[in-house]
Amino acid sequence: MDPVGQGQSLPDKLISDREKHFPNLPASGYRVTSHETPKYNCVAYAAGDEQNKWDPLPMGHGYYWPPGAKRGLSIDCLISAFEEIGFEQCLDGTIEPGYDKVALYVNRDGEWSHAAKQLIDGRWSSKLGNWEDIMHPTPHAVNGPGYGQVFQYMKRSNQKL
Repeated sequence: MDPVGQGQSLPDKLISDREKHFPNLPASGYRVTSHETPKYNCVAYAAGDEQNKWDPLPMGHGYYWPPGAKRGLSIDCLISAFEEIGFEQCLDGTIEPGYDKVALYVNRDGEWSHAAKQLIDGRWSSKLGNWEDIMHPTPHAVNGPGYGQVFQYMKRSNQKL
């Protein structure tokens, strides 16, 4: 079966039951950019992989974790996964020509909870669980009880050799 909404035009906003999970989002000027799909998750999306869900716990077919990356739910494990695909830690989310950037989030339990990627124009994009992808003006627009807050920024050169 196709993902919900396939073939239909995109709504501008999330339905209110979803939007309520992100208290900063409504006033941010965000926009929905895809239909919902369970095919990939936020970490995969931020890493540029829309074919798998990324998860450090062995979960079977369709799940991936970079070989050599630490496994677990601590933020160090998520940082390790992005390091394994060429990212390095950086100070902030300021746009830097020649680099792709990601923001990594921790929840109130201190576990990693989300990853967002910076777009070429400096805005940010997130995959919201199995829900839609959205574009938001700052990485902080998705801060809240579910995703917590940005903990670490990382960057990777996007220059072709």
